[in-house]
Amino acid sequence: MKLPWNESWPDIPEDVAIDVMPTSNGEYVPKPPTHKQLAIMALQDQEIERQRRRFNMDRRSFVRTAAAYGIGLWAINAVTAGRWGSYAYAADGRPGDAPGAELENPGIQLANLPGEFILDTQGHHLDANGRWRLENPGFEEFLKLWTSSAMGSMPGVDKGGFKGFGPGGEIDPMQNLGRYHYFKEMFLDSSTTVSLLTALPNLPDETNILPVAYAIETAGLANHLSQSQRCFIHAFAQPNRGYIGPHATPLHQAEDFQWMEDTAKNVDIHGWKLYCGWGDCTGGTPPPLGSSPPMNGWWFDDDMGMAIVEHIDRICDKYNRPKVICTHKGLAFNGTFDSDKFSPRDMGVVGRQYPQIKFYTYHCGYDGEYMAAYPGDEVVNSSNRSVDAFIKSLRENAWDATKFVPHGLEHGNTVNMYAELGSVWWNCMNDVDQAVHLLGKLITYVGAQRIVLGTDCIWYGNPQPQFVTMRALQFSNEAKELYNLPHGLDGDRWDPRRNALSAGSYRHAHPDVTGWPTDGRAHPERSIRNGILGRNAAKAYGIDPDAHRGLIKADQVETMRQAYILNAGTAREQASFRSNQMVGPRTRREFFRMVTAPDYQP
Repeated sequence: MKLPWNESWPDIPEDVAIDVMPTSNGEYVPKPPTHKQLAIMALQDQEIERQRRRFNMDRRSFVRTAAAYGIGLWAINAVTAGRWGSYAYAADGRPGDAPGAELENPGIQLANLPGEFILDTQGHHLDANGRWRLENPGFEEFLKLWTSSAMGSMPGVDKGGFKGFGPGGEIDPMQNLGRYHYFKEMFLDSSTTVSLLTALPNLPDETNILPVAYAIETAGLANHLSQSQRCFIHAFAQPNRGYIGPHATPLHQAEDFQWMEDTAKNVDIHGWKLYCGWGDCTGGTPPPLGSSPPMNGWWFDDDMGMAIVEHIDRICDKYNRPKVICTHKGLAFNGTFDSDKFSPRDMGVVGRQYPQIKFYTYHCGYDGEYMAAYPGDEVVNSSNRSVDAFIKSLRENAWDATKFVPHGLEHGNTVNMYAELGSVWWNCMNDVDQAVHLLGKLITYVGAQRIVLGTDCIWYGNPQPQFVTMRALQFSNEAKELYNLPHGLDGDRWDPRRNALSAGSYRHAHPDVTGWPTDGRAHPERSIRNGILGRNAAKAYGIDPDAHRGLIKADQVETMRQAYILNAGTAREQASFRSNQMVGPRTRREFFRMVTAPDYQP
């Protein structure tokens, strides 16, 4: 029985399910909305009103159904589908002629599809009660301004009851970015199987907005409930705290390297998060309030970068930790940091020099550019910030996938370089042509087994729209020919010329691929699509996705989700309290209010 709506409760937003309007994760200035984005939002709004009446549902309930996602895909198709592809669940890549044709597709529902294992390689939340709130108050102002547009009015008392910032009704606005909402958005309101809780920049760790100790508690809670590995963590590291000049060892480097070794020894760390553009104060003294970090970041191929890579290599050997380095490249913080160092120029250099270490290039070097086919080495400069600059860095160091094509095949994979899609997929998924070109050139130059999806959530709210669009993307015939992908994202990751969804691909041994299935059955788990959604990252982190899927079917987290979701497996499937809102700044004005707060101090 549905309870009557009490207007003293915090309002549940009625936003559309796939919000394509500009939003920032706090690392770049959002662009003005395009005519296409406005048209997509208008179409969604109109069709939601029509369909919710047909379903006999109020709007706040309907926009949290699977059907609302189907309407979102239809609207994006209606405005942007064409030459290079579309969003559709049919293998021919043709969307339905009307939105109703998309409402029953399983890809818009929460249950994982055959072979699907979603490992989100970039999840975030903060410790709302951490020391950073006292010792780094500027960062709290940064977050308040960042979240205010999405979370509503300031907390207080309204109509006889407490009113908080967000859909959860939190009196403390920071709690809307905390553990509870992270857990709900990731594990109840989306199809996430495993989440990597990654780190944010700040040392010493005790004043980080997500200290390692607090991240351990979050992972422990998720894993205890599931009795399997639902969540694992990174730690932040930097080689330049206490910077005193070029070619001089920073004052706090030895202290921070010792902390890293202690962390590797005592904590189940699965990788290290680095920000090359994160400058530090000359002499280790705090900068004046209101100032930005100094412009003294570092490159992987300078003294500080080489020092931290060597240290990570050594301590991972010593304590048997995964040799994974994840680094922010692209998204230049609009000059707030040492933005030049966010260029991916050095990725090909360091990848070739340390083939034993896996390097994840977070955001793929993306910095807001329109996504098109790779234009050629002669017109791309790796010192810029873009996906093409990342590709050029690999190519000019002879370390891109085309240099590693096995005998008898036509597609290769880089040895140790991974393209992570955080923020870049969110920005490209609202335009089919851009989405196709992004993945097509990454498959060509990085490899079908080296692309991983991170969502940057909960900074972008709920991650489900990013999964729904990735499930649905189909290449046109022209795109398939351009990228030599005859089956688009349904191709087999080991040989994309074969269709992973066809039983006929697996009747006989493959002459050039060892371990090729010969059982005469389709193998959707081998598809490029399912690799990007999680299986590529699972292999890099040493996780067995099929063993996890078996454990998760009966774990307590899954039981909680089954009790929480209404009408599962239908167009009426509903996550009743999904936020449906972006958290970051939506406009240029909101972004600059954030970074020019009087006591802003990252």
